[in-house]
Amino acid sequence: MPEQPKKPRSLIPLYIIITLFYIATAFQEGGNRILLESVSKESDFQVNLTEGVTYKFWIDNPNGPEKVNVTISKDSYIALQNTFVLTQPRKSYLPENPEFNVTESGIYHVHAKPLNPGTVYMEIEKLDS
Repeated sequence: MPEQPKKPRSLIPLYIIITLFYIATAFQEGGNRILLESVSKESDFQVNLTEGVTYKFWIDNPNGPEKVNVTISKDSYIALQNTFVLTQPRKSYLPENPEFNVTESGIYHVHAKPLNPGTVYMEIEKLDS
């Protein structure tokens, strides 16, 4: 019986894996990103924020919960407190990407509570001056 010639293996899966790795790495770099978390239940995080810097809060997922309560605070001082509501026609959350500042540098507590089932992505970004 003659020996079958070996078929060359496709390199396409390897290229796909390499591409996905570089895409994931690029998203993780985020030099101005202070926080990036996926939230599906009541959650708490800590972030280090600096006085005199403007931050932007992002919340996103068109298939996420209809409402999400978010509070960013340090002791009794509240830097940001809002209930974000998913709008139907645009599938985005309002208020849209609010900016905020803090009065004192230090560790701040981020509390997020989805009021409906679903997962939402939260990000705090440091804006360039």
